[in-house]
Amino acid sequence: MPQVTPKHDKKRNKTESFDQLLRRFKKSCERAGIVQEVRDREYYQKPNQKRHEANQKRKRRNYLDKLKAEQQHVRAKLASRWIT
Repeated sequence: MPQVTPKHDKKRNKTESFDQLLRRFKKSCERAGIVQEVRDREYYQKPNQKRHEANQKRKRRNYLDKLKAEQQHVRAKLASRWIT
């Protein structure tokens, strides 16, 4: 669990407000992956469902990478027409 201590500004002799402290704590929890883990554990998911989701994500990522590569190829082809 991330720990956050209030910051103290010596020049102004003030400490950090609770709202700022809470915001920093939320960000540190999010960076540590705690928020995502809580969301994942909110409902039980069968192992098969987890594998299926992972496969679907992988399939979509491959499809998008393929489209991106094709678009770059087409752009390079068009650019070469104008250069020559």
